[in-house]
Amino acid sequence: MAAHEDAVLDIAAGRYAWIERMVRAAMKQPRLGQISLTDRLDRYALHPVWGLLLLLAVFALIFVLTFKLAAPVQAWLETGLIEPFSDWIHSSLSDAPTWLASLLADGVLGGAGTVMTFVPILAVFFAALALLEDTGYFARAAYVMDRYMHHLGLHGKSFLPLSLGFGCNVPAVMGARVIDSPSGRLITILLVPFVPCSARLLVLAFLTPIFFGEAALSVAVAFVSVNLVLLTVTGIVLSHTLFRGQQAFFIMEMPLYHVPNGHTIARFVWDNAWAFLRKAGSLILILSILLWALGYFPGADLETSYLARLGHSLAPVGELLGLDWRLLVALLASFIAKENAIAALGILYGAGVPGDGLAATLAASIPTASALSFIAATLLFIPCVATCVVMRKELGDWRWMLFAVTLHLVIAVAIASLIYRVSSLLGIES
Repeated sequence: MAAHEDAVLDIAAGRYAWIERMVRAAMKQPRLGQISLTDRLDRYALHPVWGLLLLLAVFALIFVLTFKLAAPVQAWLETGLIEPFSDWIHSSLSDAPTWLASLLADGVLGGAGTVMTFVPILAVFFAALALLEDTGYFARAAYVMDRYMHHLGLHGKSFLPLSLGFGCNVPAVMGARVIDSPSGRLITILLVPFVPCSARLLVLAFLTPIFFGEAALSVAVAFVSVNLVLLTVTGIVLSHTLFRGQQAFFIMEMPLYHVPNGHTIARFVWDNAWAFLRKAGSLILILSILLWALGYFPGADLETSYLARLGHSLAPVGELLGLDWRLLVALLASFIAKENAIAALGILYGAGVPGDGLAATLAASIPTASALSFIAATLLFIPCVATCVVMRKELGDWRWMLFAVTLHLVIAVAIASLIYRVSSLLGIES
């Protein structure tokens, strides 16, 4: 019996010895008094002033890279690939029924083909997000933003799901699970749709160069800034009214900095871009064909089509926002998926004009003041269907989801109308 107990103790001792060796091999203990590279970098990254400036610089760099690197490729895809293919379809089917050529060139290619121009923007944006996450900087960003998030009744952890919103609002809403406070979690979920997701940033990146040329980047930054200001103001109002007196506390472990893994970043970009395109491609293809049918029938004339009748029925809202019926239909289409706004514009403005790029057609057809209003409305419009479903699931109550939809609808209409009125008063009409 004693021998058996000794054997058991020997086995346990052997296991602990093995664990100790593995821990010693995996962990590196700096010498006493030695300052690690992480500590040196954190002197600036976690500094209340330099840390904030660094954070702003990082996000500014992301926007600059997204525009500067993706824009030339995006332009080539539209003018060098999509337009020639559309012309080829029209010429090849010149003897076929008119509706067939229109369906393929304007319905299928005009909608789903536009998604191809999103790929460069997606690749650059997701690569930047993956780089920040893989280096360990995201945790520092949460720490730096903690003191500012407290003004919204939140803490630094809320910054993480809100930052994920730049990629997609759906995982951002789900990411709010990391927040311990029920009120903080609720406020964060309500504020997530103010963060322009990659689909809305795609719409922004697509439209601003068309109407503002060299000033596109400045205009885009201004629009994103408006969204973030509204996020801040709404958060302050909610925390001082519906959730008054509820404090949030922040405890978070800082990971060590490490060199990013190229394979990990490439896989992140591929997975997210492919998932986005797969989801967007199927939805946009169906929506494009539906919009084409509504815009073609009953008499092959867009102005007398079923789609025109729907748009004209919303004329009072359109007058308030400075949007014609086509822009209103495109805005409504974005409820299914935000990227559908561009697909709808491709159908509504691109139909019947083979050889003319969609960008040139939009620039010639839409006044600048209306473009400003449309962009603002798109960035602030109610969340997409997927986000609404996830919000309902995470909040566990339809009332809060409907409150969020109503909140964003009212703010979108108010801000877009204000921008249109101010632009018109300033003479920004064309």
